[in-house]
Amino acid sequence: MNRTTLSALLGLALAAPAAHAAESPLSYTYVEVHYNNLNIDVVDDLDLSGNGGGINASLAFGESDFYGFAGYETASGEFADVDFDLGRLTGGVGYALPIDERFHVLGEVAYVDYRGEASRDGESEDANVDGYRVSIGLRGLMADNLEGIAKIGYTVVEDSGYTLFDGAVGEMGVRWHIDRAWSAGLSTELGDGINSFKLGLRLQW
Repeated sequence: MNRTTLSALLGLALAAPAAHAAESPLSYTYVEVHYNNLNIDVVDDLDLSGNGGGINASLAFGESDFYGFAGYETASGEFADVDFDLGRLTGGVGYALPIDERFHVLGEVAYVDYRGEASRDGESEDANVDGYRVSIGLRGLMADNLEGIAKIGYTVVEDSGYTLFDGAVGEMGVRWHIDRAWSAGLSTELGDGINSFKLGLRLQW
């Protein structure tokens, strides 16, 4: 293989994400990193709040309107001289029903898993609870480079009779498309017992 052919193939590979994004303004294939602030009401009069980061990914299933998604995020903080670490793993499938090229109706089902560890004076304890989330929403372009998303869902997370969440959760966000491949987003998640704030950078194709 000569250098001209190799250069041409590399050029096509690098251009593919941007070309695909141009065909589909609302892409469901991406990877994203973000900063997050997470607050959870564990029990009455005990709110855990911390800062951390995370990574999310989504993959469109061929030419269908289905996609799969997964994410992991962590937050660390301190409460009453106790250091704690929180982690949340999410994975699921979704369906995007196009109203037109710029607006989609979303439906998602996901598994969620929460892990926590608390430590003080060299001693630590950990806990793990999991459950599921279902949600519907709307995703669309409000301008050529500005995207908005809003979802309402229901989350149940419990284990051995202990319920961490059982109620409605709303998500809202805006995303500025820097170009066809890169975008920056700001989002919030609000519900009974949980709220979070995220600022992230996404590469889509």
